[in-house]
Amino acid sequence: MNGSNRNPQPSCSGGQVPKTGDGGNQLPAGRPIRYFKDAEKKKLDPSLVDEKARDWARSFSSRLKSTQMRRFYDEFKAIERKILQGNNVQEHQSQFERDLALIRLFKAKAVYAEKRKVAPRDFTQFIFDHMVSIQDVRDFQAFMKVFEAVVAFHRFYAEDN
Repeated sequence: MNGSNRNPQPSCSGGQVPKTGDGGNQLPAGRPIRYFKDAEKKKLDPSLVDEKARDWARSFSSRLKSTQMRRFYDEFKAIERKILQGNNVQEHQSQFERDLALIRLFKAKAVYAEKRKVAPRDFTQFIFDHMVSIQDVRDFQAFMKVFEAVVAFHRFYAEDN
């Protein structure tokens, strides 16, 4: 060879996947969400379980079946139950750190559901945004409240109810 690489490997930057032969799909970049109105993480932002939850639910209500939405929520609830088995905040945080990989796995699950055409890109973006926002057990608990509200509003707006 003359030193030139005929098949250069694309580099990944900015959290995105390089274009592939399947049409150039890219993963969404997660946009962090602030769950709390205070630095101590005691006051959940009420708009997240009200206006924002309605907006999120409405954005994918026509293209995401209630059963698919519920499948994601139920899996998150199972992880939450495992995390909250401890007796105090330190134990909860320790359990959270143990299960953080299972939580972050939902990014892959969302992409898979999107690729199977059972979930829209809006839902994948929703998952990516929240997964980058969850840094500790308090964030995870806040996310669970937000997701609970989204599931409820989604049930109202979904065309398959």
